[in-house]
Amino acid sequence: GGGGRRSLPPGGGEPLPLSYAPHEALSIEYARRVVDYESLRAFETRDGRGWGLCCAKRLARGAIVVEAVGRCLSEAEFAQLGNKYEHHEYVVSFDDATLARKRAVGDDVLYIDLRQQGNMFRLCNDSETPNLKLMYWPLQRGGMEPQPLPRRAFLVATTEIPPFTELTWSYGVHYPRPW
Repeated sequence: GGGGRRSLPPGGGEPLPLSYAPHEALSIEYARRVVDYESLRAFETRDGRGWGLCCAKRLARGAIVVEAVGRCLSEAEFAQLGNKYEHHEYVVSFDDATLARKRAVGDDVLYIDLRQQGNMFRLCNDSETPNLKLMYWPLQRGGMEPQPLPRRAFLVATTEIPPFTELTWSYGVHYPRPW
């Protein structure tokens, strides 16, 4: 077992335990779907894309594979990264509609910067035929009740995935695909 979710502090050192407000914590139903972090494996891809990610165990459809862990950025902090792609390479954003809702209410968690404090999420490559998708938490449900906006992001299996299959997700329409 992993002994709880942890994040590496800036500059290295002992991992820090992560804690969340009650409305940000995964529900029991979703917490049961979280993949044991120790079963994830980094591997060097054979086609020159660098590192990739796979799981040593079979993944069921709906399994929560890995959370985007890193420093939360506001609009101003994201702008300070600069305009070059390499400055944004390991920064995860919410979808355009969610970003618009978050900006409208002044929510300052718009991006998650995985560059220094990230985890295995960073190794998950882009694909136009992915086997994972982003899921934001808390989930947005229909209805008239005001809901907390998402502040966490996870990669979730869209289908059953055999052991040691490369795990991929679509980086989205804003990601340059020169191939």
